[in-house]
Amino acid sequence: MILCPRRGRPYRPASIRALPARTATNGRGKTPDGRAPRKPPAEPIVKLGQIAHNGICASMFGLLERGASLRPKIARGLRGEVLIRFTEDFAPIRIRFERGLITVEDMREGDEADADLVITGSLVDIVQLASAPLIGGVPKPTTKTGRAALARVAVRQVRIEGSPLLARRLLKLLEI
Repeated sequence: MILCPRRGRPYRPASIRALPARTATNGRGKTPDGRAPRKPPAEPIVKLGQIAHNGICASMFGLLERGASLRPKIARGLRGEVLIRFTEDFAPIRIRFERGLITVEDMREGDEADADLVITGSLVDIVQLASAPLIGGVPKPTTKTGRAALARVAVRQVRIEGSPLLARRLLKLLEI
């Protein structure tokens, strides 16, 4: 152990700090207290379901797949069903969050969904909401794009109905 000459506390010199930190194991892959070291959470499987002729679920699939790989803990904790409806002539998107599986699909005409969260708006408005920088799962009001996204929700160009917690976590997962 190296002690700091001025403070008398242990420290790591700059040459050692540049190296990755080692985990303490007893040679058999276990920590000194006998437990196995923690593994990072595995990302859930993102599956593409049915695609309609006027559907855009493949683009949402890409965003969710990226979000699940960057934020696996948030993705694994999501449960429920989300429905995204567009004011343009695009098929609504249904996203199901189950244990270890995220399914993204276009809904066909006549399909009814009892979703936990329904987001309605134009494609441009929904993309702006998803691409805005977030703080606490809500668009950041200190940035221009965050204020624009909040304004669209405030004037009801984008309607969010249902679970606010699911909405915040979905936005965090979609954050670019």
